[in-house]
Amino acid sequence: MDLTYVTLIILAAMIFVLSAMVGYLYWQQTRMMQQLNSISLALSSHLSSVAPPEPEETEDLQEAEVPEEVPEEVPEEDDRASVTEVELVTAPPAEEDIDDIQSKTTKQLQELLTKKGIPYGKRESKTTLMELLKATA
Repeated sequence: MDLTYVTLIILAAMIFVLSAMVGYLYWQQTRMMQQLNSISLALSSHLSSVAPPEPEETEDLQEAEVPEEVPEEVPEEDDRASVTEVELVTAPPAEEDIDDIQSKTTKQLQELLTKKGIPYGKRESKTTLMELLKATA
């Protein structure tokens, strides 16, 4: 039994030492990342403040340069319609007058709703179908 206690104490001590080492490495890593971030910030601010020098042109280079001929750009045809040329599109006239709806049967009202693309229930009453047609008219 004494040997078991000794091995448990040694094992616990090793776990404690290893966890302390992992904590120390984590602390060192965060310090290292902070230092790298500050160095990169200082370097980027220094590089942005120092502009690259522009090359000085001498007279010899200016005389030697021959301007290139730039081809004339051909304007592309614009196939869009002008705002003034657009015709206003009005809604098609209603096929049925609202007054004529009253004299229609349920089947005829369902056909009218189908033509207009209005959804309806198969078991809806005639008054409901008329209200749907009136709402869309």
